[in-house]
Parts: sequence; C-alpha cells; structure tokens
Amino acid sequence: MESIFCINIPVQMISCTDTDGKITPMRFRFRDKEGELTTIQISRILESEQKANRIHASFTCEAEVFGMKKLFDLHYNYSSHAWSLTRVGL
Repeated sequence: MESIFCINIPVQMISCTDTDGKITPMRFRFRDKEGELTTIQISRILESEQKANRIHASFTCEAEVFGMKKLFDLHYNYSSHAWSLTRVGL
C-alpha cells in the first residue's frame, strides 16, 4: 500500500500561464528538513482544478525522484499568489 504524507510546505514554483489564464506547473523547489533546496521536475499533471470562482487551484502531479515515480498535490492560492505542497505519495 502506498503511503501518503499530508503536509503544507510553501514552494517556489516555475509555471506557465496561457492567454486564457490556465496555469501549468512545471518545476518546484522547497527546503527539506536540513534546510537544503530540493528541486522537483514535474513529468505529468494527472488532475487539475482551476475554477475562477474558487480561492485556489489544485494540481495532482507526477514526478520522478531518485528513480522512483511520486505523486504530489500542489495548490496555488489566487489571493496570496502563493504555492504550497499539500500531499506527497511515497
């Protein structure tokens, strides 16, 4: 069974926004428990919810970390313009 950690870590995000306002996250980084920056290159976006009447956009993404595929849930808060990592599937 896959383990899932529910967390709320602020992340630095590289994303692309098209002319219609659709956001595509591409790469993010965060500080690990030792204070080192960890960079994750997103390989696929599995789910995306970006409704204009909501307070945030949600993304479920897949990335390869140390040769293993991992799932990440990322949220973008429209009012604060901040990204956070909310879940990691191990």
